[in-house]
Amino acid sequence: MGTKYRAGVIGRTGRGDYGHGLDQVYLYMDEIEIMAIADEDPQGLTVAGKRLGASKLYSDYREMLEKEDLDIVSVCPRWVQPHYEMALAVAETGACIFLEKPMCQTLAEADAMISACEKAEITMGIAHQGRMHVAARHAKKLLQDGAIGTVLSAQMRGKEDRRGGGEDLMVLGTHMFDTLRFLLNVDPEWGFAHVSMADGRPVTKGDAVEGPEELGLIAGDHIHALYGFANGITATLESRRNQQDSGRRFGLQIWGTEGIMAVYEGSQQIEIYQSPFWRPDKEVPIRNVTAEAMATFPSDQTAVVDNLQMVANVAIVRDVLNAHKEGRQPIGSGYDGRWAMEMIHCIYASHLAGQRVSLPLDNRGHPLV
Repeated sequence: MGTKYRAGVIGRTGRGDYGHGLDQVYLYMDEIEIMAIADEDPQGLTVAGKRLGASKLYSDYREMLEKEDLDIVSVCPRWVQPHYEMALAVAETGACIFLEKPMCQTLAEADAMISACEKAEITMGIAHQGRMHVAARHAKKLLQDGAIGTVLSAQMRGKEDRRGGGEDLMVLGTHMFDTLRFLLNVDPEWGFAHVSMADGRPVTKGDAVEGPEELGLIAGDHIHALYGFANGITATLESRRNQQDSGRRFGLQIWGTEGIMAVYEGSQQIEIYQSPFWRPDKEVPIRNVTAEAMATFPSDQTAVVDNLQMVANVAIVRDVLNAHKEGRQPIGSGYDGRWAMEMIHCIYASHLAGQRVSLPLDNRGHPLV
């Protein structure tokens, strides 16, 4: 076997931890060795060292980046605020980046992160696992082949639990927007939205609060948004706080002239209702897209087939490294992460302006400021 890639891991125990498996992904990859871990929490750092089998442990990620020669670094914390500075620091070393979602707090930060990667000629992949699941890739081809006819529209809903509204938008909306763009293979041109508090009062800038998990500014308990795409497709998003058993609605449906594609559980479960309209009183064949995709799953990845999120993480990392070697952008790049942020901030920008707004947004700061 040739020389292994050298990986580093940045975590923050108690302040975003290690994300959704962004640290452990390398344990499933023979071609990568974990060289070092950084975590400002001493106990968390020790635990991570044992979990990942790494002996080089740093309390300061900048020191790790300075002393270690790394090919790729996982920026793991779920909490968003440090993503910007961490990604810039990694890019300066010339290492590729595997970054937890959401990408950052503002479009200005996203722009700077992408510019830093371009300058360093490195690639960055965002942990939007939805687009990397084998089911999602199979579903995209089916859409292109006309499996549901001509695509007309899409409907998205958040988990709508206690985080419904503005928090739901940042934490989970980023996944839905990314998956939708991937499946449709087209970018939105405009957005129109209304954001309100639980009592129905329209949100103002005065309602903005610092979101939990260092999300940045968020606002609103109810969100209703409409997007328009270049090919005439429209898509809606709705999130309402504290809806009973609402988590099961989290996902999206794509409606076509011949069928409806349902995408749930982070794109792990995809089915096609083979009728252009929903009629619960009629028996309609349902095509299991996930089962079809898993039937052709590569035999060399069966060790993690029971954890589809980890399968997707492995696929992201491999694609980031291959993209760097081949001089292209990853399938789920920083540009894609920025598009998710465009669609998130578009909601606030449209609501506050009281009109439809064009995408990409002109204002690269936070609309709620």
